[in-house]
Amino acid sequence: MSNLKIEKVPAGETRNLPVFAEVDRLMEQVSKEAYELFARRGYEDGCDLDDWLAAERLVFSPDTEIVETGADYQVRMPLAGVEPADISVTATPRELIVKAIAVLRRVQLPADIALERLRATFSDGLLTIIAPKVSGTAVIEVPVAA
Repeated sequence: MSNLKIEKVPAGETRNLPVFAEVDRLMEQVSKEAYELFARRGYEDGCDLDDWLAAERLVFSPDTEIVETGADYQVRMPLAGVEPADISVTATPRELIVKAIAVLRRVQLPADIALERLRATFSDGLLTIIAPKVSGTAVIEVPVAA
């Protein structure tokens, strides 16, 4: 099992690393693909999310499993035939970007993660990233008046 180095970009820092420009370019392609799927369906509402997810699958690879536990997000990504030295992981408080030979995958997370406790391992062709949630985040209940 190999532990991987993670490029950590804290909140507020600029997104000037080259990987961010690559992701932005691919996200633009996802947007265009989603619009084309929407157009092929005759511009009918109701399947916007399905169109977007289908477009992401066309542009980004490989498929990725994301499991949320109480304390963290566990991201698993198959990278068969890739060496640990060829994998780069970049993390911001709300996203993970994995780049390897012929692979660029962006995973957006629903809550902030603790960058200082983030870890990534690679074993038998499987990349596993453990992204601990920021502790101290409380759920606030808002009463609804009848």
